[in-house]
Amino acid sequence: MTDFTFIHAADIHLDSPLAGLSRKDEAFSELVRGATRRAFSNVVDLAIAEEARVVVIAGDLYDGTWKDQATGQFAIRELARLTRAGIRAVVLFGNHDAESRVSRHFTPPEGVFLLSNRQCETVRFDDLGVAIHGRSYREAATTENIAATYCPPERGMFNIAALHTALDGHDGHANYAPCSLGELQAAGHDYWALGHVHEPAIRSEHPHIVFPGNTQGRNVRETGAKGAMLVRVADGAVRSVEHRACDEARWAQVAADVRGAGDYAEALGEIRRLLASSVREADGRPLAARVTVMADGAVGRRMRADPAWAEGEVRATAAGVSGDLWIEKVRLATDDTVPMGLPPELVQLLEEALNDPDCARAVAAATAPLVAKLPADVGDADIAPLVTAARAGDSAALLGAARAAVAARLGEGED
Repeated sequence: MTDFTFIHAADIHLDSPLAGLSRKDEAFSELVRGATRRAFSNVVDLAIAEEARVVVIAGDLYDGTWKDQATGQFAIRELARLTRAGIRAVVLFGNHDAESRVSRHFTPPEGVFLLSNRQCETVRFDDLGVAIHGRSYREAATTENIAATYCPPERGMFNIAALHTALDGHDGHANYAPCSLGELQAAGHDYWALGHVHEPAIRSEHPHIVFPGNTQGRNVRETGAKGAMLVRVADGAVRSVEHRACDEARWAQVAADVRGAGDYAEALGEIRRLLASSVREADGRPLAARVTVMADGAVGRRMRADPAWAEGEVRATAAGVSGDLWIEKVRLATDDTVPMGLPPELVQLLEEALNDPDCARAVAAATAPLVAKLPADVGDADIAPLVTAARAGDSAALLGAARAAVAARLGEGED
């Protein structure tokens, strides 16, 4: 068995717009337009620079039905860069690029393998001693436990299992291909290359069960570094798993607690300090930030009296920090008491709705006539998940996104 390096990526979402940008600041929008493409190119660059032998893409290479052929042509060009460098790629399709949403694909270059959605498929690289198992989605809303159908590990090979799943559930993500951590641990594979959850995480090290997160944050709920996992294998075992940033632009949520500030200038000084810190953490990338200001006393009263002016002051402060900093939204939380969490009665109603097939059908029937009237690019990050789920006809995801949106409005948070 040969020592080798591979890249594990997922949730590239080619040509997905960055929600909240296009209509509000054309200059910044132009700066980050095409960020999902450049992030995928960065993944390819990483594989070539690190002399990887294989790239595994665990679902959602595409964001949905192509607007035109350019999306598919770009993907093929980047995959061909891999194969010209002697790097093979194995791609499975998840809920966003399931057969029901992307029904046709260009013929991939030699050395690129697209996994079937009819049953688990195994791709073997005998020169490396590697077997890669996986199964794509046929339907976007895949709710069966497809991990239970996976091929067993092959003796004498390093076994990678690629799966698009939220495991047993994850806030903000529809519970597709549900399975348990224990089930994957018991399956006998050496590395589970997961996709679907957009935050990088190593859920287990015996064996490795890993989410790389998405390659480019697409809205203010997807903060921090985004990229892919660089995995090194030696003597038939994982030696290291390292998250490498591949994103082109970053998002941040800045909580500016200026309660107790003596005057407006002191409050703006603290906001400036926090924004400057966020810019440094972006490592030279353009940054879009949502600023929540908590103020009291004279400063709070002044902000409440003229919230539009207060927002303008925050934006002007940001302009003095960096030319690559854009304020996605300013929220004022001027009261000492901020509501925390949804009322229990509402939580119960939403949970019942999520598990009621009649409710799901009613939601689908009610939203279908509205979806066709929506503009192609919905710029508000707060409603983008709702629109995405509605366009996919995914009632479960739509209800889940609605719950998150209501919670955010009532102060539960943004995740």
